Amino acid sequence: MVYTSKDRVEVVIATNAYRIEGEMHVLAGSRLTDALNSKAKDFFAITGAKVRDLKTDEILFEPEYLAVNRASITCIFPME
Repeated sequence: MVYTSKDRVEVVIATNAYRIEGEMHVLAGSRLTDALNSKAKDFFAITGAKVRDLKTDEILFEPEYLAVNRASITCIFPME
């Protein structure tokens, strides 16, 4: 098995129903936009996530790992 070095980027992701805060894993040395523009993956790995209801802002889940489907993302930005 070949290990690929990754960097973590703190992000906020909006879907139609949820706001997700957590760390997205991108190739080492690349930018968030590089990961988004790559069509090689249908899902993005998020760790340390907080999944909030978009309307009430209530925390619904706090999974250690979450795979987010690229097609369900309506907005994503880094927390810097």
